[in-house]
Order: sequence, then C-alpha cells, then structure tokens
Amino acid sequence: MQPDGQAVTGSPITDVIFEEKRVLLVLEDGRRLAAPLSWVGPRVAAMDAQQRSQWVTTADRRGLNWPSAGQTSADGALNVWMLEQDALFEAALAELKAADWKIDQISSRSRALVALWRLVADGYNGGLLQFLGNWGMAEMDAALAALADIQASATLDVVTEFWRLVGPIAQSEEVNTIDDVYRAVAGELSERIEALDEQFWEAAEELVKRVPEFFGPAPSAN
Repeated sequence: MQPDGQAVTGSPITDVIFEEKRVLLVLEDGRRLAAPLSWVGPRVAAMDAQQRSQWVTTADRRGLNWPSAGQTSADGALNVWMLEQDALFEAALAELKAADWKIDQISSRSRALVALWRLVADGYNGGLLQFLGNWGMAEMDAALAALADIQASATLDVVTEFWRLVGPIAQSEEVNTIDDVYRAVAGELSERIEALDEQFWEAAEELVKRVPEFFGPAPSAN
C-alpha cells in the first residue's frame, strides 16, 4: 500500500506476475489486480517465462504491452482501468449472489454496479433491446441513474435516446412481453436502434475509466 495505507484508484503498475490461469498486475499502492491469462492474447500466453518478463508499461504506467508480441497500444493490451472495472463488477455480483440474487437486498453502490455490468454485457453482446428484454424497465432506470451519477455523458446520451424511442412502446398497455416490443420495433425505428447499438459500442469505452473513478478503488485480488 501507499505509505498512508490508502489504495489509489488507477495506481501505476510496478510488476507483473504470471500464474497458471491468470496474470496479476502489482500496483504502486500495494494492490494486485487479476485478469484471465487469455486477456494478454494468445502470443503472450504462449511465451516462456523469460519472454513474458519483457513487458513494458505505457507512458502513464497504467497499461502493459509486450512489443515482441506486436503489442504497441497507447492504452496497453492490458491496463489497470479495465481490471479495476472488472474487479468492481465482480465484487458487486458476488454481493448479489450472497443475497440469493435478490437485487433489493444489496447496497445502493452494488446495485448501480450490477446495472452497469448488465448494460455493458448485453449492450456489447446483443444490443440495448437485449438489455431491456433480459432485465426490464426497472434495470433501465437503474442504469440511466448510474450513468448520470458517474458522468458517463456519451453513454448516457445513447441510452437515453434509445429509451426515448423504445420507452413509450415498452410502457404501452398493449405490450405484455418483450416479444411485443420486438414486433413493434420495425422499419426505420429498427434501423435507428441498430445505429444506436453501434454508437453504444464506441461510447461505452468511457466506462472503463469512469466506473473505477467513481466507485474505486477495486479490492485487491487474492
């Protein structure tokens, strides 16, 4: 830890430790953040210990690259912010699991993190309609509130526009299931939602840093 014993969100990297199935970033504040070995890419995963030790940090010391594997990203092939966000999401989901998946029995902090995790997971994998279909209007409200709290303005704009278009349909007395919503989304509206999904993929990149800055620091890995 830092001399005063305080963890610092986004603390710089001081060392890297490889285990059988994961890689640990050792941070200046004393914490360790873990990632699956697959996150460093197949070329690094296949390296021997000596080759793996040839990592370099990015200019801000928050990211890692392995130049011999062709990695030269300005943010790093692996970076502190993405691991901070992942650890925060995992901790919130663990709290939800401990509460027997009863969302109203977890802390407001974890409630917001769960909503953001669900938004990111579905937004990237199936789109905003999938997020709505899987979790409902209450989760949409929770995600919008969380985005506003962390000042993720680009993502908030996209999701707000989606809800402006789809909300009246979902809230209609004629709609009973998500399938009814899917059937009502057609033509130009469908095209507009597809465009918003693409905008979401780009806008949500801001969450990698916004989430840790607001909710961090993440707990240290075991």
